[in-house]
Amino acid sequence: MKQNYTNFVFFLILFFSTPIYSMAHNGTTDELGGHFRSNDCMYLLHEPTSLAKTAKNLQELAILIQKYNGNRKCKLQFDESKIDLEGNSFSSSLSNPSSKANQKEHLAIRKRYVTTLEKCTDGDTASFKINDITYKTRFLYIDTPESTNSIEPFGKQASEFTCGFLKSGSITLETDGNELFDKYNRLLAWVWVDDKLLQEEIAKAGLVEDFYDYGDYK
Repeated sequence: MKQNYTNFVFFLILFFSTPIYSMAHNGTTDELGGHFRSNDCMYLLHEPTSLAKTAKNLQELAILIQKYNGNRKCKLQFDESKIDLEGNSFSSSLSNPSSKANQKEHLAIRKRYVTTLEKCTDGDTASFKINDITYKTRFLYIDTPESTNSIEPFGKQASEFTCGFLKSGSITLETDGNELFDKYNRLLAWVWVDDKLLQEEIAKAGLVEDFYDYGDYK
């Protein structure tokens, strides 16, 4: 009994003396519908509120973020380059042309689409523009080491490989499987650069850590 009591007291001391670290994002957003990502202080605009939609450009949005977001640490190093609109556009008061409902009207499964690169995110994710609509895209079948929310071994190399490869030629996205989008509303696609398949090339380079299925592929 005495030993159990000693262990319990030790546990309490350890618990209350250990710093509690916050996660990258606790699920809450500010009055604009976004939040700062803790590891790099990038401001992510998830669901623009009516207040956010009053901004006509990045400069006005940055002013609103400085005023309404409470993260003082991130605001000290904040500028317009640290804003990720996540597919939202100022063309119609921060409307989201890449919402799932809108996307389904324009895309179909097992089709190819000529596209242009908008933003390279990491080894297995990028944003592309098809017919003036931006689609955040998750590459089918491959999973590369993390290099955004956390840094995993070879994550940086995977990101550099993908970003360099996407800039080396003309890009075509090919949809496949049973679903156009994953649960995070990202387009699912094979990525062709000229006549080379990115998924195959990055696997050959040894920068894929896992493979997964979203359905039956062509």
